[in-house]
Amino acid sequence: MKKILAILLSAMAVVSFTACSNSSQSSTQPTTNSISTTETAVKKEVETDKIDWVDFKEYRLDSTKKPKNVILMIGDGMGENIIKASEIVKGDKLIMSGLPYKTHVTTYSQSVTDGLADFTDSAASATALSTGVKTYNRYIGVDKDGNEVETICEFAKKYGMKTGLVDRHYVCHATPAGMAAHNESRDNYPAILRNMLNNDVDVMLGGGSQYYDASKKVQDTVEKNGYTYIKDEESLLNFDDKNGKLLGMFAYDNMKDAYMKPTLTTMTAKALDLLDNEDGFFLMVEGSNIDVCESSTDMKGTLEQMQAFDHTVDYVLNWVESHPDTLVIVTADHETGGVKIPENATADDINDSCFTSGGDHTNTNVLVMAGGADSENLCKKDVIDNTDIAKYMRTAIKSCHTESK
Repeated sequence: MKKILAILLSAMAVVSFTACSNSSQSSTQPTTNSISTTETAVKKEVETDKIDWVDFKEYRLDSTKKPKNVILMIGDGMGENIIKASEIVKGDKLIMSGLPYKTHVTTYSQSVTDGLADFTDSAASATALSTGVKTYNRYIGVDKDGNEVETICEFAKKYGMKTGLVDRHYVCHATPAGMAAHNESRDNYPAILRNMLNNDVDVMLGGGSQYYDASKKVQDTVEKNGYTYIKDEESLLNFDDKNGKLLGMFAYDNMKDAYMKPTLTTMTAKALDLLDNEDGFFLMVEGSNIDVCESSTDMKGTLEQMQAFDHTVDYVLNWVESHPDTLVIVTADHETGGVKIPENATADDINDSCFTSGGDHTNTNVLVMAGGADSENLCKKDVIDNTDIAKYMRTAIKSCHTESK
């Protein structure tokens, strides 16, 4: 009888262990676009929707290869001190801080008041980062005289590369616009959006659906240029035409909530999937609302945006580790907020009082951090200008690609 009881107990233990094992395995599987089997089917959370402080690690990135792909990641308003403040709150380094090469960048624009350089806005800075040419504040892809200058997306297209722009503000907001469009006013959103569409950017993801909804000209341009237009995360995840062009506008206005789906990481992951090809690509990813929260002197919101941006940097570096022919550059268009950190600060000291400029931009130098293919020489000098980043990306692309006939 004891033997029979022992056999039964043993069998029950095996069944219990197997069930627990299966449950554990299923709970750790990626949940990308899966549907639960409850009475009303509910889409599970996508893995890249999860935003938190990512555990610090240094990725093994190969700097010896020539860059088939170039990824430019811009934290809007992300000065060096907000990176330090984020690390104090996190209690560890950010992922971006693990990039092997770093230096400082000047950001002033062509605009001058009373003989002094004005604080750059995002339009002038994006134009400098994209074209290598300084211009006036509010100008997009044109020099100080209003002449069009070649954007980085236009340059990449000459070499047969795909192009993509991912941000959290309007798709046609200043930073993505500076990568692909030409206009003397950053506020001409419908015209800028049409210009971006006519320049055949392959993937554009962000907010600002109002500029599609209210403009028949924009809608006609989308159709004329063969874009698929989408407005929700499910449509993004289901889009799988790697030869098609995609315009995703997921909010009427700005996608300010860092947790709003699709997250910056989800959009970036999809863009990488769609752009990856044997001829290479250029992708710009912007953490747009770091600046928006700093402008409101909102430290809690700023830290959430930094968390989301660094989460996306982590995803990108993980991707690049298995795609070693990719150059990654992480920088800011300018510093916002005049962030000052108290001496010997703890997490409790990182609050709204750290903002000293009333939310305005400053000319404080920002950081550039680089890794991956051909990344070492970007940071050889102690200080470079934002136009040098544009020139470096062009040199890197030329070194690997043969210009299309």
